[in-house]
Amino acid sequence: MHNTMFHLTIICGGPSLERGISLNSARSLMDHLNGPEIAIHPIYVDLDKNFYSLSPSQLYSNTPSDFDFKLTQTAQKLSQTELLAALKSTDLVFPTIHGAFGEDGVLQSLLEEMDIPFVGPSSETCKNMFNKHLAAQILKNNNFHTIPSLLISNNDPAPPLTKIQEFWTTHNL
Repeated sequence: MHNTMFHLTIICGGPSLERGISLNSARSLMDHLNGPEIAIHPIYVDLDKNFYSLSPSQLYSNTPSDFDFKLTQTAQKLSQTELLAALKSTDLVFPTIHGAFGEDGVLQSLLEEMDIPFVGPSSETCKNMFNKHLAAQILKNNNFHTIPSLLISNNDPAPPLTKIQEFWTTHNL
């Protein structure tokens, strides 16, 4: 029987304040998917959306701020060409970036443009579901039951308190 190595790239970090959660997600994947037939390649995205190749042991560095501080000394910054080559050499990408850039469809769009297979929904689905009010409207328009919601904008002519009171009255809340 022929054993072939499966190459999984985990992309973590990102520009949002949720990058610490992203690192925990990536570490959890490393802990649970580690095996003799799986090679895991972590890639970290910093606050400025620069991509860095990490060793698996680097992924376990302390807090996000400690991690960011050590990044330039311990990781290899990837050029666009190097990033594309790294992603093309993997079998599957598992994005674990939380918040902006990871859940809003931006990273998924980048992977789709490069024709890189990845875990999770398409960039369009991410874009539609990242904004909770838009997501509820899309679901409602497709005959899914949703809970009542209210969007308050700075551009609304009515004062927010008036809109909130009308919302509560309309929905008998």
